[in-house]
Order: sequence, then structure tokens, then C-alpha cells
Amino acid sequence: MDLKFPDSFSKQTHSVVSGATQWKLHNNDDKVIISIVGGGHGLYGDGVKTFEMYDFRESDVQGYLSADEINMHLAENPIG
Repeated sequence: MDLKFPDSFSKQTHSVVSGATQWKLHNNDDKVIISIVGGGHGLYGDGVKTFEMYDFRESDVQGYLSADEINMHLAENPIG
């Protein structure tokens, strides 16, 4: 599966952090696999050029990533 950020992700207003946006990638069971956020106070990314990503298959949040870095992560860590 050829996943690309942001096109392969569903986008919404963050439900907890005011002013933030969240992009989610779900698996076939509708569970979130990867959550990307940005733009709100306290997040590690502005939601425009930099983003905070949590890949639920890993233990650490990655911050201040560009879209290119997220896409590199997706290519190097295929889903499925």
C-alpha cells in the first residue's frame, strides 16, 4: 500500500488541544495506527510545516517532522 501524508490520512480538528489539527491513519479494524498533530499549544509541530507523529507500533512520539520525513517513515515502515 502506497501511503502518503497528508492524502492517506483523515483530517479533523483536534478534540483536546485548542487550535490544533489531527490527521489519523486507521487500520482495517478502524483502530488508529498513526496520529499526526500540530498547531496547538504544547505540540511538537506547527501543523503547517512541522508535525508531531505517534506511530502506535513504536514507543516514542517524534516531533518537529516535515511532511517529507513523515513520508519517509511511512515508506520505511510499511503498514500491513
